[in-house]
This record gives sequence, C-alpha cells and structure tokens, in this order.
Amino acid sequence: MKDLIRTLAPRFLIAVLASLGFAVSCALAFGETSLEPEGSDVFITPRTALLREKPSPNGRILEKLSQGTRLTLVAPRDRYLKVKDASGCEGWIAREVAVLFAPTDTATREMVVVGRSFGGTDSSRTLAVCLLLRASERLRETKTPDPEVEVLLGETSEALAERSAGPYPQGTGIVAETTASGTHGRYDGSAFARAAAILGKETSPEQARTRERAAAGLLRTKYPVRSGSYQTLLEETASWLDLVEKAEDPRVLASASERAGASGLALGRLLLALGKTEDIGKIRDRMFAAGKRVRDVTPDSVAGRRLVSRAAVLGSMRGNGTLSFPQEASLAGGSVQRVVRIDGKLGALQLSVETQAGATREVKAHKATVPILPVPGSLRISPDGRSVAWIEVLSASRLVPVMTSLERDEEAREVAFLSTGRPLRDRELAHVVSSLSGFSHDGQRLGMVIEAWNDTPGPSPRYSVVSVVTGELLFETSQDMQTYQRLLR
Repeated sequence: MKDLIRTLAPRFLIAVLASLGFAVSCALAFGETSLEPEGSDVFITPRTALLREKPSPNGRILEKLSQGTRLTLVAPRDRYLKVKDASGCEGWIAREVAVLFAPTDTATREMVVVGRSFGGTDSSRTLAVCLLLRASERLRETKTPDPEVEVLLGETSEALAERSAGPYPQGTGIVAETTASGTHGRYDGSAFARAAAILGKETSPEQARTRERAAAGLLRTKYPVRSGSYQTLLEETASWLDLVEKAEDPRVLASASERAGASGLALGRLLLALGKTEDIGKIRDRMFAAGKRVRDVTPDSVAGRRLVSRAAVLGSMRGNGTLSFPQEASLAGGSVQRVVRIDGKLGALQLSVETQAGATREVKAHKATVPILPVPGSLRISPDGRSVAWIEVLSASRLVPVMTSLERDEEAREVAFLSTGRPLRDRELAHVVSSLSGFSHDGQRLGMVIEAWNDTPGPSPRYSVVSVVTGELLFETSQDMQTYQRLLR
C-alpha cells in the first residue's frame, strides 16, 4: 500500500496542477495581473512529449522532449502553450504534458515544494531534479541562495544517479559511467559544494543538520566507491567515523555509519595483510564507540547496532593479535613432534608440515593447499595429526572455517560447502564470523562457532560439529552446550 501511494501521489499532484491551471505552483504575488506571464518556466512532466509546429495534434513534430526538459513560455492558450527551448526553437506543446512556474519568489518556493514531493518516486525523480535545479538557479540569481535547497537538490540528484541508468538531463551534474557491472550515474556533488560555501563558517544550531547533510554529500562525492588503496581507505574510514562521532541528523548518522562500517572492514582486511594488527584494534575500538553513540542518538534505527556488529567483525579478524602469517600449530606425542606452519608471501602462502622423530626431521610442503589470509592464532591441528583447520578471511565481512588433510596434498576445503545445511545457508548472508572450538580427542570431529547476519547478529551464535572426513554436519545448536561439548571430547 505504501509503494502504491508513493507511485500514485506524484501523478495525482501533476493532475491537480494541470486541472487547476497550475494554481498551486504558478500563483503570482498579490497584485500581478497574469498568472502565466511570458518568460515563465515550463517543465515536461511525462517521460516524453512532442513539440509541434502548430497548436494542433496534427501539427508537424519539431522535437521529442523528455521528462524534466525546461522550456520558456512565449504565449499561453487554452489547450496549448507556445514555448521555446534552450536553442531558441519555438513550438507548441499540450497543456496536460507540462507544469508552469511564473518568474516570482512565491513560484520559486512552490517549485521547491513540488520538487521535494516528486523526488520520492523513481518515475518522477528526473522531473524533481530539474525543478530543484531551476529553483536553485533562481534563488542564486536573486542573491538569496538557500543551503537547504542545495542539499535537497544534491540528495535527489544522487538518488537519480543511483537508481536510473539514464539518460540524464544536461546541467544536472550527473554523468553516465559504464563499468563491468553495467551503466550507472555519478553525481559531481556541485549542490553540496554550494551548500557548504553558503554556510561557510556559520555554526548556528538552526543550520546544524543542513551542514551535516552537506558534509555527508561531499564525502559521498569524494569517495563514490570503496577504494582498494591503503591510504585512501585510511582517509575514508577516518572521515566517515569523524562525521559519525559528531552528527545528530538521523539520516546522516545512518548513511555515515554504513559507509564507515564498510570502509572500516575493508581497511581491517588490508591492515591484516600488512601485519598491522594493532591498528586493527584501534579502528575496532573507534567503530565500537561510534556505533554505541549512534545507537544512543537513534535508538529506533539499526544503524548503531550494525556498526557495533561490524566492529566485532574487526575484533574477530584480528584474532589473538599476532600475525596472520607466519603462524604455526604443534602436536607432541611421545617421541614424535609435528608442527604445521602457514608462511610465505601474500598471494603465495603455503602450508608446510614438519615432523621430527628423534634425530630425524622431515619438512613437507602441501603445494595444493594455498591459504589466502588466515585469522591470527586460528590454526588448529587434530590430536591424531591427520588434519588441520583454520579461519580464512575470505572477504572483508566473511571469516569462514576451512580444513584439509595432512595425509594428502589437497586443496583446503571450506567447511560450508562440505556440510551443507545451516553453515551453507549462513554463507549467503552479508556478514559471517566463525571461530574454531577445536577437534575432538580422536580427531574425527571439528567444532566451530558461526554468527551470520545481514543487518545485526541474532541473539546467539550457532555451535556446529562436522565430520572431519566428510565435512557432514553432525550436530548444531544455539543452546545445548552440553551435547556440543560432549561431541568434542
């Protein structure tokens, strides 16, 4: 029902404006004689309309006009409007395909109201951007620029760029970019820059939230996509966290928290690869504190809890605070000692097994087993010395358990693909955080703890036991810890 209302409301508003002769949006200040003076701004409302040579449905078509096209009124008639386009070409359009705004301060404000209303739906957002852009121009022409209008224009332009593949009207600051994932729009942030310039050093509480929204828009413009560069990620994460730590506007807090969390996780993985686990801890602590603040300021929003949960992902990614590689796990039994190591260079890590029996020492490299980025301290060797497991940082938000045999040179297997069931379903969620409880005493079973979620974690993690030989899921629970522990004995 809400989607239906959002879809029909702008269309209903357009119909009302047309049927009433555009009384809402075109009314002149008291004392003026014409409601439709020459020079009024005229905007095309449907997706396409026709500019004809004569005021007749049979008139020769001069041009096809797209939604949001701005024209200048030359002369009005009952059913048609004579207009000219930006190139000076004159022609006629039907009244029902246009909305008209007289060149007055009152009409300019009404233009903002109509643009705000239309900006909420995909079908009318192009028109909304064009209306708000013209309102911004009018206000600047009369030396009365409005930062709130500029921010609204910027946010509406961003939404159009994000949700539409174009084409985009000229002059809006939106350009189409084609990547491997398709064609998308990118907004240049010019309205946000104007808002920031208008506000300048003005720090009044009345403009605080407008200033925050402008700052968030400028950051989105500066960092349109998450970078893979260490320095850029460092700057981006710090910038978003700084905004989260100071802002009060709920929308700013929600968007800034999302961006801070995403860039923070990517930065954390990069820091882990660089061996800077202490820095991961610092970012985790700052994200956690920022998330708690957002949770306190906007208790009805999931933004704060989501940022706190992402800080927890960083904590798990950091492991025991040592290096991701090299790391080792050892097994001593009688006169035989076995040490498993993950070592090498990033992108070419290798698992090796060193076995020492008395004076005999053998080192065997498992060439088929290629670790990617293990969680520090997560490497485990089974009590029978036949298997090994660890937690792999598969991506910035996915920490998954893998295992392999030490008796054969084979690839490390992600447990989720072997066990099916809940671990495999959990893998499809946005965040997956795993830890290993260890092997059973006979080395036949592996215990692991998995938390998986999209927005925020559930009330408790899942405790799973899988077969080391087959990977089959043998047991899982969120409450029966007694059985879980028994299976690992």
